[in-house]
Amino acid sequence: MAAVFERTNQYFNARSQAAERNRHAVLLLQVGAAAVLLTLAFAGIAQAGGPVGGFGVGVLIVFAGIAIGGLLGFLFSVPRVLAKDNSITPTVAATTSTTAGTSPRAAALDDQNVSGKERLLGSNTNLERISEWLTTMLVGVGLTEVDSLGDSFRSFSDFLAERATLAGGSQSAGILPTVGPFLLIAGSVSGFIFFYLYTRLYLSPLFLYVETLLTNPGAAELKTEVAEEVRHLATSLPQNDPMISYASRAASLSVSDSLNVIASQLYQSDGYDKAIDLGNKLAATPAAKLSRYWFLMAAAYGQKHHYLPSDASAEERRTTRNSVLNAAHKAVELSDSARSSLKALTDRDAIDNDLQDFANDPDFKRIVE
Repeated sequence: MAAVFERTNQYFNARSQAAERNRHAVLLLQVGAAAVLLTLAFAGIAQAGGPVGGFGVGVLIVFAGIAIGGLLGFLFSVPRVLAKDNSITPTVAATTSTTAGTSPRAAALDDQNVSGKERLLGSNTNLERISEWLTTMLVGVGLTEVDSLGDSFRSFSDFLAERATLAGGSQSAGILPTVGPFLLIAGSVSGFIFFYLYTRLYLSPLFLYVETLLTNPGAAELKTEVAEEVRHLATSLPQNDPMISYASRAASLSVSDSLNVIASQLYQSDGYDKAIDLGNKLAATPAAKLSRYWFLMAAAYGQKHHYLPSDASAEERRTTRNSVLNAAHKAVELSDSARSSLKALTDRDAIDNDLQDFANDPDFKRIVE
């Protein structure tokens, strides 16, 4: 029971984190758009003469410093993607359910264990490589050229004294040559601190989310029409399972949510038809990359095969059998640990005996043994 509540809390936390990620991504976009508009506005103000023009130039200097410092802060805080040993075979993790107990079907192939194979698609790490190279270079060059900073700021002051003029051509630099370098430093430090912290605290979860989608398709969000099908089916199931209760009322659902609904549906009377129907709709989603999806489809087709009426045609029996074998083959292909879980479903005396008709099937045995 404790595991169920823990898993439920993870689901709610995941949804809250998704909303938080979206909010911070939108906020960064809004800040960027506002910065561009303000830069254009103050560029226009800088064309005026006197103190107003000087104020516009000063703000532009601060914005330039923020842009430079922000870029450096981002480069210094880009998270690294850690290399993983993909050769390790995933272990079978328990998918606890109040309706499933600790049965083989419930314990088989946790959706976090995507595959026993190596990943064929990975993140593009060019940005982090560039970040590492640039930060190393900047620190090295900065330390060797620190003595020339005074000359650089002096040149910047001279540039302001020469270029900051009134519209009529008269000199209007005022105190800008004096305060200009300080404005640039203040903007650079502020931009560096802001973007460093923003990347570390808020953008890093976005990088992590992308990695999660690549390594765990079960975390992918379902499209609206498919999510509606899952939600509708979840509402017809007993609501004593927190995961099913969540799936019946959540605003957005993941692939893992849909697999939980299918697993629960297999414990309902004649539930295999609805499970198969929903499973077929998930075939075009990232669910097809999960061994657990094919394991559940094999169980659903196994139930259908067992409950076929005595007058069922030979073609229908052959098609259903082939569906079981195909699903079982794909489950094993994605995770070798599926063999023992599928084999456990052939025990006629077990609670979960969805594949009891295949206990002596030679083709099925070749798949699971």
